[in-house]
Amino acid sequence: MKRTIIGLLSVIIASNVVWGWLYLNKVNEQPNHGSSTTANKAVQMYELNGTGDLWDVSDYKIIITPNQIQRGHASLTFKGDPRSITDSNYYKLDIQEKDPEGNYSKMLSHVATSHDGPITILNNDNLKNIGYVTSDYAYDELKKDRQNYASTFLRVTWNDNDGKLHSEDIYLTIENEITLE
Repeated sequence: MKRTIIGLLSVIIASNVVWGWLYLNKVNEQPNHGSSTTANKAVQMYELNGTGDLWDVSDYKIIITPNQIQRGHASLTFKGDPRSITDSNYYKLDIQEKDPEGNYSKMLSHVATSHDGPITILNNDNLKNIGYVTSDYAYDELKKDRQNYASTFLRVTWNDNDGKLHSEDIYLTIENEITLE
């Protein structure tokens, strides 16, 4: 019995050593994306909210990991008269943020349209969670800092029951921030 326990413990220890060696080698093999204040050392999460005249945006997240960035998961709330858009057949969401040179770039986009009837904007699940995009670091991504992310805005474009096109920019502010070293 004692021999069996020692054998099992030896196998477990050897297994842990092998897995630890594989993990450390995998971490060391990750590409170096350059130097930055956020570069490949910490996981950061920003949660942004914003309010406009007719729309509110809540819980937009930017999650930065050592080798990827994810944006999205926000929800939208329409504050206008819901009857004004019950027969709408088009809406578009564009999320943009400033790059290190101060120019705005589109980060996420979603369009819904219908030719045979309304798209029922207010009952659309895409407004409860606008979706998200996850990607490897883009060129100059690691040069971005908190101020770049704080410059994010969401543009909502929709048409009303009469087919008139409307657009509103909702500027987002960082409400919560978490950094894990």
